[in-house]
Parts: sequence; structure tokens; C-alpha cells
Amino acid sequence: MMLLAASEAWASYAVAPGDIIELSVVGLPELRQRATVNMEGQVSLPLIGLMNVAGLSLSDLQTKLRNDLTNKTVRSRANDGSERAVYIYPEEITVTIAEHRPIYVNGDVSRPGELPYRARMTVRQAIALAGGLDVMRYRSGIDPAIQEVDLQTEGRLLQAEYLRQQAVVSRISGELNGTPSKGAADASSGRQDLTKAQRAQMEQLDIALDDYKKEVASLGRSIEQTQSQIATLGRLREELLQSYQQQATEVARLKSNLEKGLTSIARISEEQRALTFVSERLLQTEANLTIAKRGEEEQKRQLQRAGDQRRLRLVREREEAENRLAEIRTRIQAAGDKLLHVGTMKSRIQENSTDKPRLKVFRKDGNVWEGSDAEFDTELMPGDVVEIMLPRDIFRATD
Repeated sequence: MMLLAASEAWASYAVAPGDIIELSVVGLPELRQRATVNMEGQVSLPLIGLMNVAGLSLSDLQTKLRNDLTNKTVRSRANDGSERAVYIYPEEITVTIAEHRPIYVNGDVSRPGELPYRARMTVRQAIALAGGLDVMRYRSGIDPAIQEVDLQTEGRLLQAEYLRQQAVVSRISGELNGTPSKGAADASSGRQDLTKAQRAQMEQLDIALDDYKKEVASLGRSIEQTQSQIATLGRLREELLQSYQQQATEVARLKSNLEKGLTSIARISEEQRALTFVSERLLQTEANLTIAKRGEEEQKRQLQRAGDQRRLRLVREREEAENRLAEIRTRIQAAGDKLLHVGTMKSRIQENSTDKPRLKVFRKDGNVWEGSDAEFDTELMPGDVVEIMLPRDIFRATD
């Protein structure tokens, strides 16, 4: 019955836009020509010009061409270069369809779209040319097999990032606690076979702790130097204060003797100048002592500020690292859930891949498209549209 239907379809086949017809005349190879039927249903042929051919059967087209070309004279050049008049007879004219208009495949195939028509092409052959049934593709266009590989790759990358972020948290905790790399490694992993990321973080921990110790030591030495300077200035101040008191007592004694006529004014002036010199040195020393004490207080505040700021920075960095760690953990869990779902979907698709698809062929009859159910071995006609639909259960999400 299918063969009978295909024969009847070919018997009634009409030329349509997209077909390529070939005209040939026996003995006149120069008249051999291929022409494509344009959208208006016309072709351009030698000796005739534009000709309406759409809707004609192949036999009707051949009859029309024989009527239009019969008994026409054509100038033909012989091998020796001479020209002669050649008459065209009806039986010498042949017209064929060199190429049929394409067919179209739509639905659950790997490469839906346009396909060149081949003689006696079946639905099965069209599906094969379109890449076969696409049982591994969601209706959303996502291939579970490809998605599974992508999710596995993403999972491995997230695991590596998770380990690196764990090493960052351990390094920051080590900085906060002042624990060197060996102690931090033992506390974080309890083993010595550290990853490359962990070793890098441990090295960074040692460098950071060493830099902080050097900074603290430098500030400590500055404070010690300032304290030594304060002690020296304090002793000098005591000495100058004692000298000032002694000199003031001597000046007072000389003034008393001057009233009694026991000393001279020159002696008093000399002692007075010595008292002024001691007084100036005492004032300068007290000023230097005040500056040194202020410097010591500032250095101590700087040392305290360096520790507080470092701790504040590390606490903030650890919080950010822990938040990042929690985010990565959530993404790993999500990737695992997706991978489980995709694996289930892949298995479901593979289990249902043997189910028979629904095949339908749409064919234009005049100006109306008509669709009918088909089988794999149904023969196609040029211009047909084949629709393939797999069972919907294949694409239904599992609970």
C-alpha cells in the first residue's frame, strides 16, 4: 500500500518552485541547460525565454516544451568551423528534473533543518541524514550527557577551590594565634602531606608572622631607646637641679658678704653668670625630657595600634574567607544535587530510548498542507516536512 501510494504521488507529481529542471536536445549539446524554478513558478530556457512551469507534471512539461520548440531552426557549428541550420524534432527533446526541492526534518533529531531530496528517500533515511533520533536532548536544548560532564568538571574545580580556601582560613587563624606553619598544619589537617595550595599558605603564614615580629621588634627597640634617653635626661636633670641649688646658695652668700664688705661685685657677677648658664641647661633638659616622654607614649600607642589594626584586618579577612568557604560548600552541594538529578534523567532517557517515536509527514496539496501519520519506511516526496516526536515521558523531570 505504501508503494502504491508513493507511485500515485509520483504520477501526480507537479513541478514546483525549488525544483531544477534539465532540458536537452539530441545532437545539440549547446542547448543543454539546467534552470531553477523561481518563486513565481517560472524558468528561463533558450529559444523560449520565461516559461510558467509550476503545477505541470513532468509529462505535461515535456509536451509543452516539444510544442514550443518543434520545427525551430538552430544554427550549429560543426567541428570544421562551418555553420549549418539544424531543425529540432519533438522526439529529440528531453526534459527531466535534475534536482528536486529539499525536504525538511523537524523535532527530536540531532540536526533538524533542510535536507536535499534523494530518489525514493524514506523517513528512516531522512532521520539518519539529520543525525538520528536525539534521545539525549532535553526540550530546553540541554544534553544530559554534556551537562553531566560539565557538572563533574565544576565539582572538581569547586573541590580544589574549597581546599585552597580552607588553607586560607588556616593561615589567617595561624596569624591571629601566632602559630607557625607546622603547628597550623597539624591543627588544620592533622597530617603532613599538604597540598600545593596548603604549602603556599603555610609559607605565607611564616612570612607574615616573621614580618610582624620584625615590626614589633623594631618598635620595641625604638621604645627602649626612647626610655634610655628619658633615663639619661632624668639623671642630667637631677644633676643640673642640684648644681642650680648649690649655685643659687653661693650667689646668696656672696650678696650677704658684699653688704658686709667681704667680697667684690666682680665675684658676684661671675657667680651670677654661672647660675644663669645652669638655669638655661636645666630648662633645656626639662624640655627634652618632656619631648622624650611624649615620644615614648606615641611609640607605645603605635605598637598597640599596629597590633589592633593587624588583628582587626585578620578578623575581617577570616570572616570573608569563612563566608567564601560556606558559599563554595553550598555550590558543591548544589552541583552534587544537580549531578544526581542529571544522572537520574540520563538513566531515564536511556531506558526510554527504545520507545517508538511518533512520525508525521506534512505534504502540500495545491495551496493546502495536509499531515498524515507515517512509518520509518514511508517514502517521501520533494518538499515534504517530516516531524519526529519522541514519547513525552523521556523529557519529564523525575521527582
